[in-house]
Amino acid sequence: MNGMKIKTFFETNYPLDLAYDWDNVGLQVGTLNRPLTGVLIALDLTKEIIEEALEKKANLIITHHPFIFKPLKNVLTDTYKGKVLELLMKHDITLYVSHTNYDLGHEGMNTVLAKKLGLKAIEPLDMVTDTHGIGRIGRIPKMPLKEAIVYIKKALDIDHARLITDAPDQSVEKIAICGGSGAEDMFEAKRKGADIYLTGDISYHQAHDVLQMGLSALDIGHYAEKHFAKALKEELLAAKITCPIYVSAYDLDPFIHV
Repeated sequence: MNGMKIKTFFETNYPLDLAYDWDNVGLQVGTLNRPLTGVLIALDLTKEIIEEALEKKANLIITHHPFIFKPLKNVLTDTYKGKVLELLMKHDITLYVSHTNYDLGHEGMNTVLAKKLGLKAIEPLDMVTDTHGIGRIGRIPKMPLKEAIVYIKKALDIDHARLITDAPDQSVEKIAICGGSGAEDMFEAKRKGADIYLTGDISYHQAHDVLQMGLSALDIGHYAEKHFAKALKEELLAAKITCPIYVSAYDLDPFIHV
């Protein structure tokens, strides 16, 4: 199967012009115009991911987070980034990225996370274009906050989170979520009546903003987006992508909680 079918899939479901202006998505290394021996999907690109692709004989890696984010001034192979790029090119492996265009897609990251949570009556949290919104908001059966946190962690398969609240005895029914670093949408979560807002990378000062507006929030980290890989594999299979498709087995969470 020619890799241009992958290009068609993304142009149809997660077009590049849907991405934020500051983002860098699409083809980053290599070419899609060739037969595919296999596709490996991962949240991030590392040397270990390339080694896994070689083991699986996959010549296309799809990641959610861009490896090349800002324009490169040079490619120095005695640096980590340069070595990774050298490995990709040496082994003729293509790198394709679907980031904020996937986040904004109707069936993309935030819908994936909302469904993992079992949310009902799901709606976009914040409309970015006339037809596409970032984040999702919906309902779960009403339960105390402590039970809700256990429920959320289990649903998203995470073992830690940071709670921000001044109402530890509250109940939770309406949940807003935005994968990645979505703290700026806390105001929309509050406006739409969320009992708790889930996102990652909430800063110290943003946490104070959460408290001051009378909202509760749960910082679920960035790694909760790991569900991207399995969800995208299912979509590619449904789109009749016929080459072998693999979800990376590597745990790429850089944090060790002590």
